[in-house]
Amino acid sequence: MLKSLLQKYVLPKEVDFLSALNLHAQAIQRITHDLHACFIEGDEQSCQAIMDDQHQAKVIKESNMNELLNSFITPIDRESIFRIISQLDWLAVSIRHFIIEAKAYEVQQLHNGYNMIFSQICQSADHLANGFDKLITKDNSAVANEAQGVRDSYEVLVEIYVEKMALLAKNNNLQEMFIHRELLQQLKEIGKRFQVCANSLEDILVKMN
Repeated sequence: MLKSLLQKYVLPKEVDFLSALNLHAQAIQRITHDLHACFIEGDEQSCQAIMDDQHQAKVIKESNMNELLNSFITPIDRESIFRIISQLDWLAVSIRHFIIEAKAYEVQQLHNGYNMIFSQICQSADHLANGFDKLITKDNSAVANEAQGVRDSYEVLVEIYVEKMALLAKNNNLQEMFIHRELLQQLKEIGKRFQVCANSLEDILVKMN
């Protein structure tokens, strides 16, 4: 009874940031799979779901940031939590920006190797979400494996990117070359941001042990 009263009125608030970050990573995972459905399957509703932020990634980000600003006790240093919140948010923003640019170029569907790039991005999202889930249960080896899975997916993505860019260099259609160069660079950047998040995930893992 006394302990509960102390926790309610005296002791500083402690937020379960690991679960909060897990929710954020799960939202990014759903957005990423919608991106795949949008451009590989031609599902316009999936595109609109991202633009309308139906997965509420922005709401989760703002909630986590407010909790961070108002919490005295955190499981790791505040800078690490702020960093991963910002990186996850930038992933969602980058995906929305990709859709905006693709639609400006009147691109509805992407084929000829794009499916492999989108597949690697989805795998990165899956690994990252699983990593945050395993972080809650303190399964250290599983977290490290999932982080490595993100890096492996990015390596495959870069290989595909280089192949497609090499083919583009031989294209005589300058308009088509420009459009696909821009889209490929954005997809590569999205993959890179997943790798940055994976590095921050491992940073959190190290600091918790």
